Amino acid sequence: MPRAFNSLSSRSKFAKRHYECIALAMQDARFRLRSSSLDQWQCGINCLANMLAGDNGRFCRDRFIRACEPGANVRARNGGMR
Repeated sequence: MPRAFNSLSSRSKFAKRHYECIALAMQDARFRLRSSSLDQWQCGINCLANMLAGDNGRFCRDRFIRACEPGANVRARNGGMR
């Protein structure tokens, strides 16, 4: 399998369970959109935040939602590179 473009290492930082959790969050978002007045972006972000909060008790939901705003200064642990 080819490496991701711009990958920082030869080892993926995600495991199969990460992809499965993201897929489940997106399924939840699609279900909620049918009975919600939230726009698609907000619904997707909320569902991802719910999944991440369920996985990590120290997850800061508000910080994540702010970081998802277009133009937010998001820095990972890779020396500040995006």
